[in-house]
Amino acid sequence: MTENKQHNESQNSNAWPWIAGAVFVLGLAVMAGLYWNSTMKVQEVQFEGNHFVSVQDLQLVEVPTGISPDSINFGEIRNRFEELPYVKHADISVEPSGTMNISISERQPVALLIDDKKKIYIDDEGIKLPIVSGKTVDIPILYGFSATPMQDTLQSKAFKTASDFLTAARNNDVADATISEIAWSSSNEGIVALTNQNGVKLIFGEGDFVTRLRNWEAFYGKVIKQEGIEKMRSVDLRFEGQIVTREK
Repeated sequence: MTENKQHNESQNSNAWPWIAGAVFVLGLAVMAGLYWNSTMKVQEVQFEGNHFVSVQDLQLVEVPTGISPDSINFGEIRNRFEELPYVKHADISVEPSGTMNISISERQPVALLIDDKKKIYIDDEGIKLPIVSGKTVDIPILYGFSATPMQDTLQSKAFKTASDFLTAARNNDVADATISEIAWSSSNEGIVALTNQNGVKLIFGEGDFVTRLRNWEAFYGKVIKQEGIEKMRSVDLRFEGQIVTREK
């Protein structure tokens, strides 16, 4: 019993130098970090992740340089960037070299909203986005909603339905390839789409879009590809178990 006790005491005494060493190293790391924070200053600002918003527009946001990161209100700077069109999130980090990296996550257009003569992009949350010259997007045209004022977000139930349809259509290869225009109908038709070939009217209603788009995919593969689309006027996909077609 005495031998075991002495053995345990010997092990404990051998462990203390290691513990003391680890605490010492940790202390040095903390001190080094504090020293780095007190002496390092932000020297330059770099951007990444931006496509629609230009570097020139990002540089218009005032970011202080020549001062310690401890003196910078990162939350306020982040909010300034996120006020810019297309900027959804701005993540900020500072490297030991003094470089501030600002990583931009942009809003992605899901439709080209046309309202009379006004054309703008719209994202899936109803945020209105300006068209940027030279940076066009291959997305459907959307009708039935107001494009002005720009600062107003589309929040109606009708737009939520349209956004759900756009998401479902984007995830269906046949729909994504064949549908070019989408509109919200104030009648009981709900979502109405036009094919990019011959402008055939497709009626999808107000819900269950994943199933109805699958039905369109099957109909397109079994009927349209075999018989052609030239004589087709409309395809109504609102009904369970049946597809109603009208010819010209």
